[in-house]
Amino acid sequence: QYHGTTKSLNILPKFSMRALLTRFFHFDNNVFFILYKRNCDPKRIVVGDIESLSNSCLNPNVKTKILIHGWLSAENNYYSDLMKKAYLEAHDYNVIAVDWSWYSYNFYTIARFSIDYVAPEIAKFVEFILGAGIDPDDIHILGHSLGAHIAGLAGYEMKINVSRITGMDPAMPLIFGDSSHRLDATDAQFVDIIHTSKYTLGVYEAYGHADFYPNGGGPLQPGCGLEFGICTHSRSYRYFIESIHNEKGFMAVRCDGWWNFTHQNCSNEYAYMGEGVSHLARG
Repeated sequence: QYHGTTKSLNILPKFSMRALLTRFFHFDNNVFFILYKRNCDPKRIVVGDIESLSNSCLNPNVKTKILIHGWLSAENNYYSDLMKKAYLEAHDYNVIAVDWSWYSYNFYTIARFSIDYVAPEIAKFVEFILGAGIDPDDIHILGHSLGAHIAGLAGYEMKINVSRITGMDPAMPLIFGDSSHRLDATDAQFVDIIHTSKYTLGVYEAYGHADFYPNGGGPLQPGCGLEFGICTHSRSYRYFIESIHNEKGFMAVRCDGWWNFTHQNCSNEYAYMGEGVSHLARG
């Protein structure tokens, strides 16, 4: 675990849940992928549609960032919009925003159980763009809240590991079960996680290769006052966005818990939280 400071629950058998949700919500048809590039209009890419791919500005010679929003969000607001703008200001990446808002704008229970059906669609999309020449070593998937677990499940579904998955305050409510039901270090070559609302909206457990706990991981964060809900939950991606502009802005030390950090009882291992983290970081 790295510390620093800054200024699946199976209620019903899986087959029954799949049959119920697929019948009423048509899961296979409502996950969309929008490519954003500098100097290009946004383009929707449809899996299996070669024309939609050829008409886009997808460039196999640059790195690809895939953004997955969380509950009560969409590809054009909050997390995805801010992340997209930050990345395109920094470099001419392929920035692909996943839109699963058809499910995320729903009761949390429905949104949570939908991730098992959204994730395979993302896995299919990644395999589709790999066929267009995108290198898996150039793919970085980033998810916030439930989107972090979707990123992990998509990685679990893929036949090949992508370079990196970043989980920003992975959601805690109704996330139980083994690693096949949530984000885990086995889902990509490197998995880093930022925890900002432990014990409330976000998980506390270290599931990645490198887990970062700014300000102890919450439940409170600077600037949020006594609000330990949405504000602290969103701090994870706001810290990350700042790291896109300044990759060495958040130095963290490897430490066995917040108490040891506050008592300066830590190792001499350091890592930068966010975009510039070393893929060799562990803890």
